[in-house]
Amino acid sequence: MQFFIDLTLLGLFVIGLTAFMGIITQGVASRLFGRGKAKFFLNKSKKTQTGWRKVQRRI
Repeated sequence: MQFFIDLTLLGLFVIGLTAFMGIITQGVASRLFGRGKAKFFLNKSKKTQTGWRKVQRRI
């Protein structure tokens, strides 16, 4: 019985550690490699839409 409790605790520890390390790695990578691309698509869209006429709403 003690073996199954130890095995379950070890399994939960490994799964939890793996999930936590994934979150930490993703956070660090997005801060290191995603600095200049935070508003890339927003700026690209604004640049494309320069000079466009506004759409008037009809009521």
